[in-house]
Amino acid sequence: MNLPLSDTLWMLLQPSTVVLLLMMLSLLVGLLRRRGASRLLLSAALLLMVLPAILPLRALLAQPLENHVPMAPLPERVDGIIVLGGAVEWRVTAVRGQLAVNEAAERLMAAAALAQRYPQATLVFTGLFAETAPQEFRPQATPQSFFTGPAFANRRIIYLGASRSTFEDALLSQQALSPQAGQTWLLVTSAMHMPRAMGTFQTLGWRVLPYPVDYRTAGLELAPSLNIIGELAAFDQVVREWGAVFIYQLLGRTQTLLPRF
Repeated sequence: MNLPLSDTLWMLLQPSTVVLLLMMLSLLVGLLRRRGASRLLLSAALLLMVLPAILPLRALLAQPLENHVPMAPLPERVDGIIVLGGAVEWRVTAVRGQLAVNEAAERLMAAAALAQRYPQATLVFTGLFAETAPQEFRPQATPQSFFTGPAFANRRIIYLGASRSTFEDALLSQQALSPQAGQTWLLVTSAMHMPRAMGTFQTLGWRVLPYPVDYRTAGLELAPSLNIIGELAAFDQVVREWGAVFIYQLLGRTQTLLPRF
């Protein structure tokens, strides 16, 4: 599935869009004087909107993903560290001239920590920017680059900005790096995303060690929130990841729904 089509389908199917569509249908049906149906549609929209803020639905769906791939014991030697994209707000970064990150910033924090721990390892950053702004990135840590300091100095850093999906992350990384038998590569991404990412690398025949970060859940405790919009947006993310898990399995990009490693 190409990226524009997948993004369009997701925009139509995400819970927040369903809420909006139900509200619009409620208004339309109300204008047609079908008040009973209008109230039913509006009630369904409100229920879908507030349930994620009342019940631990997000945690219920997220934890099977976050807990599926535990962090592997760190070896003494690592040949490379692959940091999957999704943490950088590249439009803001390109305009402002400094690194702008989002809620997945732990990926970059982990990259810095691992780079310091393994000074000889190759660093690979995927999907950090759009094709309209590749000139903002440099292959080395210079004053013009976004990653500076001792951890990034005098080492091999590869930016794979053409990557637009997890599958392309894995494929382009493999093509650029040509990993050899016996090498050790770490994979850094959000814990909820790790099962699909690991499964994709596995399908391509590349065994990597997981380094999950950016955990979003702590448990299944009942903790109602007044942040209804924020909880709905977070619920969108979990539903989207599960949708991607199913799509990747259907497309053969992962061998099973939640692969074992």
